[in-house]
Amino acid sequence: MEPALAAMNAARHLVVVNAPVDRVYEQWSRLEELPKFIPPLRDVHRIDDTHFSYRWQPDGSDQKGVFHIVLQIPSRRIAWRTMSNGFMSGMVSFEPRSQEETEVTLKIRSIFNPPSLSHRVEEYLSNFKRLVEGQATTQ
Repeated sequence: MEPALAAMNAARHLVVVNAPVDRVYEQWSRLEELPKFIPPLRDVHRIDDTHFSYRWQPDGSDQKGVFHIVLQIPSRRIAWRTMSNGFMSGMVSFEPRSQEETEVTLKIRSIFNPPSLSHRVEEYLSNFKRLVEGQATTQ
């Protein structure tokens, strides 16, 4: 019999980014750049088309793992799951609201406790919005 998994928690948050959906999706899909808006991530490296190694410090301790892209629909959705002990899965979706606005929704299931997870999801999306909108002013 398999050992019981740690209790799973879920969080969902959305943000409207002032940029076209293609540009918003393109930025998120550069997975090696996730540490630019997800502070606990330190390094992300491509292993193959759907597997990436990562190093992160969720609580100050250095941890490593691998995540697997389980679904990728260009300009619409990316879903993943980790393949290591600190189980996490997630999905980010991109919905055009106009030619220059995109609604980004991030859903994460994790072993983090609910208040912390919800706060983290909101923080990551706020960071992402600032990153994409800041690039718009420099292009």
